[in-house]
Amino acid sequence: VRGLEPNILNVSCTNNPAKTSTTFIVTHDRMGSNVDVTLDIFDMSGRLLWSHSESGAATSNAYTIDWNLTVDEGRRLNTGVYLYRIRLSSDGSSQATKAKKLVILSNN
Repeated sequence: VRGLEPNILNVSCTNNPAKTSTTFIVTHDRMGSNVDVTLDIFDMSGRLLWSHSESGAATSNAYTIDWNLTVDEGRRLNTGVYLYRIRLSSDGSSQATKAKKLVILSNN
């Protein structure tokens, strides 16, 4: 149904804890639809460190976003616990959101 908020079934990442990169996997109920996905990374105090948005056709019930653990200036995040939030909308709907924690381990 056009305009109906999508349902995010699950959000996970391939490497958690992550050392060099991770892939976020958003499982949803909008297979075959165009989706707009935004990934936000926050520190534990709630400060937004990085945001990435993209749109694409959901050919399956999972949408993936790769991330190299760097913020906009190319600076790699330090060892720590971070929050990530996925926002998903489809065909002009309101956004569904889900947030989880990600542990980053530096290579130093």
